[in-house]
Order: sequence, then C-alpha cells, then structure tokens
Amino acid sequence: MSFINGLKELGFEGKPPLSAREREMVYAAAYGMYEVGDYEKSANLFELLVLNDPHELRFWQGLASSRQMNRQYQSALHAWSIVCLLGGHQPQSHFHAAECYLSIGDLEQAGKALNCAKFHLKKNSSDLSNKIEELRKVVSNG
Repeated sequence: MSFINGLKELGFEGKPPLSAREREMVYAAAYGMYEVGDYEKSANLFELLVLNDPHELRFWQGLASSRQMNRQYQSALHAWSIVCLLGGHQPQSHFHAAECYLSIGDLEQAGKALNCAKFHLKKNSSDLSNKIEELRKVVSNG
C-alpha cells in the first residue's frame, strides 16, 4: 500500500495537519501495528506523523524501526540518520544503523556506525556493549 493510499484509507487525504490529540491516536495505532508485525502499515502511519511533526524523535524512531523490520534498509538508514541528529548521543540509533549497513553488505559503514555507537555508550550499558561487540565480530569476519 502506498503512503497516499494509506492516507485515503485512514481518511486523512486533504485534511489540515493533525492536532496533538490526533497525533497521539495515530502514534498508538502505529505502535500497535508495529507490535503485531504489520511493519508496512506502521511505517505508513509513522510517516504521516513525521510529516506532521518532523521534530518528534519517537516518530522518527518508529519509522526507522518499521522500515528496518520490513527490510527496507536504505529507507531505514535515512530515518536512523535523522534519529541520530535529533537524538544526540544515543548509541542505539547508531547500532541499528550498523545493522542496516550490515544487511545491505556495507561493512565499512557498519564498522563506522558501530564505532559511533561505542563512543556514545554509557558505562552502565553492558547489554548494548555486548551487542555492539557481537556485531563488530560479524563485520570483522565479513
């Protein structure tokens, strides 16, 4: 389903920007779609949210995650880059970007993203640190 068709199906075509309450309702629907594994619909809804409020970090995170789970790695990378810009020093966004790079076979960029993730890692984040090191091994052996 295309984004425009999704808007038509949801009844948003030609309407003014969403109110804060409407954005929260769409966010809940998008999150729900993501949770049940309907990544295409969740991405469409998160895209609508991003268009309505491009400065809201969680909308970009939802869009990036939905696209990544739907194996749209290049599109996910674009969204993860916005998350990195808006979110500042969050190692998770760099880690997920590294996963995307690895999925498209770009080992060099995957390694750079892992370096950024490691750089922004807080000392008490052993779980993410372990994941970074595991992915680094995959990149090194690739």
